[in-house]
Amino acid sequence: MVDDQQDSRLEILDRIRTTVQEIFELESDGHKDARDLYSDEMAGFFIKTEDGSYTLLSEQRENQSETLHSIHGARTEAFEKFVIPSKLKELADEGAEVIKVLDICSGIGYNASAVLDYLKDSNVRIEIDMVESSIETLAATLFVPNICESHSYIKKVIENYLIEHEYLQFNKVLSSLPQNITINIHVCDAREYLKNAPEKEYDAVFLDPFSPSKSPELYSIDFFKKLKEFLTPTALILTYTAASPVRSAIVGAGLYIGEGPQVKRSGGTIASRFPDNIDTPLSFSDEKVISLSDVGVPFMDSDLSDDFYTIIDRRQNIRDRIRGVTVFPSSNKLPRYLGLDPEKIEDKKLRNKLNNYVKEMGFSAINDPRILKILQVDQNLPSRSQIIMLEENLHNVLDEMKNENSNNDE
Repeated sequence: MVDDQQDSRLEILDRIRTTVQEIFELESDGHKDARDLYSDEMAGFFIKTEDGSYTLLSEQRENQSETLHSIHGARTEAFEKFVIPSKLKELADEGAEVIKVLDICSGIGYNASAVLDYLKDSNVRIEIDMVESSIETLAATLFVPNICESHSYIKKVIENYLIEHEYLQFNKVLSSLPQNITINIHVCDAREYLKNAPEKEYDAVFLDPFSPSKSPELYSIDFFKKLKEFLTPTALILTYTAASPVRSAIVGAGLYIGEGPQVKRSGGTIASRFPDNIDTPLSFSDEKVISLSDVGVPFMDSDLSDDFYTIIDRRQNIRDRIRGVTVFPSSNKLPRYLGLDPEKIEDKKLRNKLNNYVKEMGFSAINDPRILKILQVDQNLPSRSQIIMLEENLHNVLDEMKNENSNNDE
């Protein structure tokens, strides 16, 4: 379902790109009314959500449409998933003079505008770096129906950028940025931004790309390692995804990890350089999935330059090689059942499958004493520490079993 939504999102972006390119051509040729001529067509790409803000509407499929943001509120989603849990208000209240935010895959600017609203009563300077790979997506922001003053600031900055880089010619957004706000637009691959950006530390990073299956390059262990260099000691990385390879990459990059806020039924992930910044640890069930199974293999991109297929294939090849050998298979959600009494699993067919998976690795059942030994970690430790300890326990137990088998063969 998630992949279907992402495919629909890609479809509408393709349609927007085509339309925006036509607008660019007309306005570059001196047509002052180019944007007005296409306003109705562009309006057809947006739908009003329950909080009054707008989001992108996909192609209809079987009389149903999907949306870019949650239908219960696009701006609400920006506040609840990114801005409020970023703790920027607390930082401002503690006397920070300037707050810096990195907004990766900034899209139509809701995350950035939510920051401006959230801090509007704070006596603080705000600097936001918006990184977006699609110039057409940025341009589409100019056609989002007006929802609040802060979003008009974002529109003005985007219009200025498009004029400065000769995509557009005419000033049509009637807004001006307050003196305490600086917004920088960067149209590029976020990996290139991190590799070439001057030394800077951010107080929060919003990571809002497509899903890991569509944009693995922005969720690799190497990407998070590089991103770590840009964090203040109290900074948080916030992303909407709870995918195991993403969380594994965060841990592998040396960051501490926790649960992001749950909006409706969807949760996210929060990361930071230090454990004290994490309020809610991961569940032990999620920690088992990340540390003990093949689904926890992270994406890798050592030079931050590999293409989509290279990154996807590399991870899949590793999973195929180690599944059922050095890690448990993730089939039928096996890792979540490890340590449980199989007799308490009412579905007999599932129970047999789970036991067979571990038997193929030399264990007697999902509650084999050696599996229980693997699961012996101090659950008062941060999630990162527990995940690392679970990995070590698994390797140690498998080594012990290998040595025992070797001695028996002799």
